Amino acid sequence: MNVEQLEAGVLCNLRAGWWGASAKYDNEKLGKDVPKDIVRAVQDLLEDKTMIEQIRTEQRKLKGFVLRNSLPCPIDSVYFVPTEKIPEIQDEVDRTTEIIYEMVDELVKNYTKLKNSFQKKYPKQYRPEKYPTPERLRNKFYVECSFFQIGMPDQAVMEIDPERYKRVQERFQGMADEIEEMAVTMIGNQLMLRLDKLQEQCETGEGIHGRTVGSINRFLETWQDMWSGHVDDKKLKMIMTRLRNQMKKISADRLRNNDEFREVANQKISQIMKNLSRIPNVELKRKLDI
Repeated sequence: MNVEQLEAGVLCNLRAGWWGASAKYDNEKLGKDVPKDIVRAVQDLLEDKTMIEQIRTEQRKLKGFVLRNSLPCPIDSVYFVPTEKIPEIQDEVDRTTEIIYEMVDELVKNYTKLKNSFQKKYPKQYRPEKYPTPERLRNKFYVECSFFQIGMPDQAVMEIDPERYKRVQERFQGMADEIEEMAVTMIGNQLMLRLDKLQEQCETGEGIHGRTVGSINRFLETWQDMWSGHVDDKKLKMIMTRLRNQMKKISADRLRNNDEFREVANQKISQIMKNLSRIPNVELKRKLDI
């Protein structure tokens, strides 16, 4: 990935907050035989966490959406997003935020009831000081998404000498290289999982269905529409071209109904997997007989 490709995207910082309905347990109550320097205990504060888990599910779904529309970044909770994907991600953030706020409203309405139920069943473990107020509970649940433009700092603005500016340029290029390396690893391993499933179906002739073929084709579409313009790795690009040409010939019906074609497809897919496994950090989970 070169500097121009890096500047053709933005950094997306996705943050989510929630309340786990748990608290540290008093280690003194665990008994003398428990080594308190290595054992830490946590207790639940609600017996029924269904509503909280439903909110967490929505937050995880949003993270998954961002992951599918971005490249990994060497900064925690930050993703490299091609500029054209910003509207889709922002729309999904807005939609998810609205859903979460409605779910939090329902949680707050039932908060007292949930606490009373816990207190009734576990009176000795009920610790009222550990529960947030309804308003603080509401504020603990959130989703925030920010976009930051990426660009090489201007030497004149930085007011530094050419030698120091060169080091700044090298660090900026280093970030681009690291994003590409992480992207190649992610793309390679996700593709390997899909190909492994198809190859196993071709090998055994069992369980062949359109979902596996469709999953690979959708993955190739994502590569073509989003990732290919930001990844320069020649090996991966060559593999993707060969796979795309091969998948044009493959359908679930043809694999099921033509043994000879299935055997040829098996060999082709296996060879592509072998080539994919030669890319650093892309793992082939099982040995293939080619």
